[in-house]
Amino acid sequence: MRPLFLSLALLSAAACSRTDARLPPTDRFVYPSGLVHRSVPGSTNGVLYVASANFDRCFDQGTVMAVDLDRVSGAGNEPLLPLGTYPATAETAELGQLNVAPESFRYIENFAGEMALWERTDAAPRLFIPARGDGNYLHYIDITAPTQLSCVNSPESNDCTAGALSLASGVPGSQAGQPRADAPFGAFVDTSGIIEPQPGKEGVRVWVTHLNPVDSPARSQTNYASYLVDVPARDPGVSSLDFHPMNVSGFPVGGTSSVVADERYVFVTGRLNNFISDTSLARRFLLRVLDKENLEENQLIDPGVDLGFAGSEARGLALTPRSTLTPSAPRRLYVAVRDPDTLLIVNVEGIEKESATPRFTVVGAVPLPNGPTEVELVSRGESRSELALVSCSDAGVVAIYDPEVGQVVAQVSVGEVSGTQSPQPFGLAVQQQGGGRRIFASNFGDGRISVIDIADLGSPQLARLVAHLGVRQDVGQSAQCQEEQL
Repeated sequence: MRPLFLSLALLSAAACSRTDARLPPTDRFVYPSGLVHRSVPGSTNGVLYVASANFDRCFDQGTVMAVDLDRVSGAGNEPLLPLGTYPATAETAELGQLNVAPESFRYIENFAGEMALWERTDAAPRLFIPARGDGNYLHYIDITAPTQLSCVNSPESNDCTAGALSLASGVPGSQAGQPRADAPFGAFVDTSGIIEPQPGKEGVRVWVTHLNPVDSPARSQTNYASYLVDVPARDPGVSSLDFHPMNVSGFPVGGTSSVVADERYVFVTGRLNNFISDTSLARRFLLRVLDKENLEENQLIDPGVDLGFAGSEARGLALTPRSTLTPSAPRRLYVAVRDPDTLLIVNVEGIEKESATPRFTVVGAVPLPNGPTEVELVSRGESRSELALVSCSDAGVVAIYDPEVGQVVAQVSVGEVSGTQSPQPFGLAVQQQGGGRRIFASNFGDGRISVIDIADLGSPQLARLVAHLGVRQDVGQSAQCQEEQL
């Protein structure tokens, strides 16, 4: 059994049975998940925004932190060195002091998933964080200064659960428990918006996935459905018109996992559900495509990638940008598939705004280390193909695929693996700087953020782990907290 993301019901039963408030720590991460990096004027290393999922429910809530990477330090006050300056023979720097100011953290719901960023020109940047805890919230959090966070629905409070947008409770227009989105997980900011939007769907939208199929009536364990949700990025709100059914006859019902959107089409991956998915069916929901021009008809496109590759389910995905040098060249979708653990490479054509006939061709299936989870692209400039990063949770590595070589050129271990226990890298973020790139990976299993440097984009095979941010959650204070639950 894979160790990442156990049953919420099981964890709820094992959660701390306390009546006193147990606020999460603000000096370390607790099961870090979603990540976003921003370069900031006047800063060498920038700011890293980190969601802590509080997965074992040792505390009452999760957190989101804005970590000034110029202020983190180790036991001897050593800082995080700039990209490309760590000597090749240096040991991994352990930088456990986060030095996070009070205005740089906010409390959120438990079980945070991915994180998305909206860089606005007319207002403060905004973070979107889906969280699978009791409220099934999508958190809207503004970055009012590089390391200052503000809850959009409760700006005077440091608790972003107050007034947060639920995607499962009180949805206007919902009947007999549907539509709703239990366990929201993935998020993507769609700045292209919706083509010829119906009233109320103007402007930038946020696409959200959810892991748990929902029944109707609620708690009836019948009539399961899964959805892709689009909500306004500017003003929090949701209605039944924002839910787009993902069910297709002949496929097992499962959850939606990750999502990316282009000017006309939205691409979403699917997961199996161990409790309700009918695995005797031959087809698998690896990838589905929603046409934004036909949202009212909910026009779903089945690319048929599971017919050319027999994977069980999919996780993260990424879409290469349109080339300005060769605009007619096919674009690529990189999809993390499990069982077998593979990076599926799909050429995509005909997805321009005016095209009603997108075409999908599987052109590669690259074996990956165990547990591929999230996918992130690393730009190498217009004249070169992007590198594809994949966090491989079970193996405890970040894999780097180079399409110009046609294979995984590096597997960077992010921590210790012992038996079935792994640091479980999950979220990925990239800092672009000169001719190199710095990668941040959230170690969901050990509570740290791994820092990986590609000092020279011409030699991605030389990528290496240079630092850990934060302290291990299985020793010290966190280990004591876990023992108190037994």
